[in-house]
Amino acid sequence: MIAISFVQTRWGIQGLYASGAVLGLTDVDALTVSMSRADASTDPAIAARAIAIGVLANTLLKCSIVAVGGRGRFRARAMRGLLGMAVGSAIGLFLV
Repeated sequence: MIAISFVQTRWGIQGLYASGAVLGLTDVDALTVSMSRADASTDPAIAARAIAIGVLANTLLKCSIVAVGGRGRFRARAMRGLLGMAVGSAIGLFLV
């Protein structure tokens, strides 16, 4: 949470989006809590976009794990589902 405040102060909105992507790779819950703190000075629309970027990064990481470690029908089904979610998330990010 402290790191998010530091990044926003130091690098602004772009830094917040980048930290959202990095934190989203490991833990979307921590990203959500960090962005939704009551004492946060982050605009809710910016926080929501950073969370969405984190969710997209997390989905792409899971898709990569399935592509490398998945086998047979599981890989095909999981890849279709995860890629569909990633495309939907990306479209949502660009439309708003």
